[in-house]
Amino acid sequence: MTAHHETKDLSALNTLALPCVAHDYTEVSSREALTSYLSGLDSEAPLLVLGGGSNLVLPEALSVPVLQIVKNDVRYEKSGHATLVHVSAGVEWDALVAAVVAKGLRGLENLSLIPGTVGAAPVQNIGAYGVELKDHLLSVEVFDRKLNNFVMLDAEQCDFSYRDSIFKRNAGRFVIFEVTFRLSPTTPFTLGYGELKSLSLDEALDAESVRNAVIAVRQAKLPDPSELPNAGSFFKNPVVSAEQFEVLQARHPNLVAYEMPNDTYKLAAGWLIDQAGWKGESIGPITIHKQQALVLTNVGKATQTDVLVAARILVEDIHVRYGVVLEIEPVVVGSNETT
Repeated sequence: MTAHHETKDLSALNTLALPCVAHDYTEVSSREALTSYLSGLDSEAPLLVLGGGSNLVLPEALSVPVLQIVKNDVRYEKSGHATLVHVSAGVEWDALVAAVVAKGLRGLENLSLIPGTVGAAPVQNIGAYGVELKDHLLSVEVFDRKLNNFVMLDAEQCDFSYRDSIFKRNAGRFVIFEVTFRLSPTTPFTLGYGELKSLSLDEALDAESVRNAVIAVRQAKLPDPSELPNAGSFFKNPVVSAEQFEVLQARHPNLVAYEMPNDTYKLAAGWLIDQAGWKGESIGPITIHKQQALVLTNVGKATQTDVLVAARILVEDIHVRYGVVLEIEPVVVGSNETT
């Protein structure tokens, strides 16, 4: 099966709505088509695998090959008291969450309404409200361009950490084709973060109720990318040592932070940006969202350069004020920009 290469306008395929034209765009929907396509590329050549475009900062033109997997199957397999859910990379993430919750399966409900595709989710090890993808992921089927073959990686081999994975650190080597989750109708709910603390733990609480609560919170705080272009949380929550945390807390008693393993603390990047007075402010065509300072929105006709200029200004200001370095969470494509 021969893959079809074409020029493609990606402006509507990235949630920041940045202008971008890909000069070598290809869609595939089967293992055979993916194998054929990748076998025709140099294994060391750059490749952008496009999911839902929700975690990308794209340049105005892309000469590197762009690949999109459009297969969107979901299969269920009983495994003792649990259910294995095999999901193609092209499935919309929130559609998957809605489907498993409707079946009474728990584990992914805290990750409701996160934009993007299933294939992109492991790259960032997406997370929200105390739950991360890795908590319920069993394995990932990938095409390893270095080995020129499909391989199965378990959760440990994916080497997940906070918003990171082997896939992110080896961009272009692994093309995710299918993800398998292990879910159960009896998995305990995770309700220790934010507004979810108010949910009752009585017997009436179900995954649908938790999902609805998460959706309500996200819709109240986060803009819909289809209405106000954005890439969700633009900066990672920085992790600092206990010593640095104590110094910051002494200076800022209301500092929002969460205790982490290895004597470290995760700070709320949104709180830092908010306290620095940036919430609702604009830097060129980029506005820091008035309800969530962690979200940068494209209110004009912003380009990648506009986004990175705004990000650099925020990073420098937060560093001066707090001695903390913010790191961009989305993938910046085709740029040497660093924070």
